[in-house]
Amino acid sequence: MAQYRGLAILGVLSTAFLALVASLMLAESKFSNPTLYCLSNPASSSITTLNSSVPHAQCFRVQDGLFTEVLAENPGGKDEEVLFLDGYVLPGIIESHGHILQYGEMLESVLLYGADSMEEVRRRIRAFLETHKGEGYGSREKWIRGIGWDQAFFGGVMPTAKELAEDPALANLYIMLDRVDVHCVLTSQKVLDLLPNPLPEAPPGGVVVTDPGPGVFCDNAMDVIIYPIAPKPDVAQKTRWFKTALAELNKVGIIGVGDAGMRPEDVAILETLAEKGELTLRINVMLECAERNTYCPDETQDLKLLDAPAAEGMGGSTLMLGGVKLFADGALGSWGAALLEPYSDKDDTSGTMLINETELIAVVNQWFNAGFQVNIHAIGDRANRATVDAFENVLGANCDGCNDQRRLRIEHAQIIHPDDQKRIAKMGIIPSIQPTHATSDMAYALDRLGKERTSNSAYRMASLFPSEYTSKISKYPGPVLGSDFPVEPPSPFEGMYAAVTRLNPHTGTSPAGHQGWHPEESLTVEQAVLGFTRNAAYGWFKEAKAGAIEVGNWADWIVLDRDIWADETGRSLRDVVVKETWMGGRRVFPPPNNSAVGGEQPKLHDGLRKVLSDGIRWVWGDGKEEI
Repeated sequence: MAQYRGLAILGVLSTAFLALVASLMLAESKFSNPTLYCLSNPASSSITTLNSSVPHAQCFRVQDGLFTEVLAENPGGKDEEVLFLDGYVLPGIIESHGHILQYGEMLESVLLYGADSMEEVRRRIRAFLETHKGEGYGSREKWIRGIGWDQAFFGGVMPTAKELAEDPALANLYIMLDRVDVHCVLTSQKVLDLLPNPLPEAPPGGVVVTDPGPGVFCDNAMDVIIYPIAPKPDVAQKTRWFKTALAELNKVGIIGVGDAGMRPEDVAILETLAEKGELTLRINVMLECAERNTYCPDETQDLKLLDAPAAEGMGGSTLMLGGVKLFADGALGSWGAALLEPYSDKDDTSGTMLINETELIAVVNQWFNAGFQVNIHAIGDRANRATVDAFENVLGANCDGCNDQRRLRIEHAQIIHPDDQKRIAKMGIIPSIQPTHATSDMAYALDRLGKERTSNSAYRMASLFPSEYTSKISKYPGPVLGSDFPVEPPSPFEGMYAAVTRLNPHTGTSPAGHQGWHPEESLTVEQAVLGFTRNAAYGWFKEAKAGAIEVGNWADWIVLDRDIWADETGRSLRDVVVKETWMGGRRVFPPPNNSAVGGEQPKLHDGLRKVLSDGIRWVWGDGKEEI
């Protein structure tokens, strides 16, 4: 009897299970049906697709996170629900070079951008402590962190720990403040007290500043001397920083970020968020070894991302592998960019190579032969030459546009000798440019580089677009653009403004006046937009998935408050307001009140698959013995 009762129960439960599946399938169908999006007022707004077959549209359909139809006209007359878009629509913005974790940390730090004296630095630290009273900042376990100081505001002289201690309220606190380029840190005396006396010698590729006094460590000296003694944030803290950063990036229209250097343990946190469906933009992450500029397969072997399909990544293509990040030199502002000739304003130095040329060639070979896209930080003309040499070594001296297969990239590419500009164009190497670096650095670039280098080698943009000849031998479409946040604000429209006008987006000025700094390198509005969309997608190997509103592409778009094409000068770009940001057919900014508007679709798919899989196994076999 017990056997028959078990079978009867099994029959009832099987029927219930099938009913549940049917109800879930009905719910699933509601989500998988295509959704029509149209302009609310086509007469006063537009959809720019960057898709040559339908360059301007009034509507598009989205299904399962993809564009399924792009319509030049509103289909009208059909009994179909329409979601209206109130504004000017562009494809979603891809920020090609940023640092998400550091940006999240910055949002909880002392902001020192524009601080014009050390007294102002001290004042901002005091204000931060007042805001965060009782939270333990300044202790050995919880250092005060900040970012944004620039010695250019201090008469060109590096700050010191002694200057921080001039305020008695700060004298006994643990403080570490990043320079604006994040290539140097200023530390307090309490931090210095943790180090041997006298201070350790700088490692190769690093600088320990002692003139006019100790406190500042640059490049490899930060990595080797300071970071090992600094408190380590835990997973919960880092997760909070990631989430805070993603929300802020969505606000400015960013749906994708090339994260330019992340340690494997931090990538593992993103893997967890991707699996939970909690990433609100697409992250193409460049791996960085714990010891910079090394080959570290042992550190990456446990990452799930390396086993995910390259075309899809994880979490519905919200986390993807963008290769590996290496570093050739430091930054121009701190005299760390490696130059072929000495600095014009400091002729006793030519900057700092963080790895010598022979070792760079060797480590590039290792990563290249392991199948990785290689991305190298290079700012000075010596560092850029070393990078081009290393890339030519793996691509071959006869490479004509052959980099299309591997998409090797130079991150920053700020000062490039004219001879090396030609080699980059010939091979189709991708320059990853941050336009606001030019408009931030223009205040001192002439002093650092002199007239000839500034005019012929520095901050190229327009000349990095393909020529008629190179466009015949390579698919390379032009430079990919970004901001390098948190070094610069993440707003892509400030970046476009800087690229088009060659003016500072915060002041609207330049050392050359209102015509812009070296306007011969200015981009058109279209070129600037392409740098943040189609070109950026090419830099990810995703030109068939992103960068345009096109059938089969990811349904990523933004809604703006104005027509950016109406002003060819680009001067209104810095005033653009992002009204909405959509990623994979779901609105991520502003966060939807009703999470069912596309937001839970991936979870429902996954949930239905699991119910079907587990339930069928239970009904037909695996579960019988458990009844």
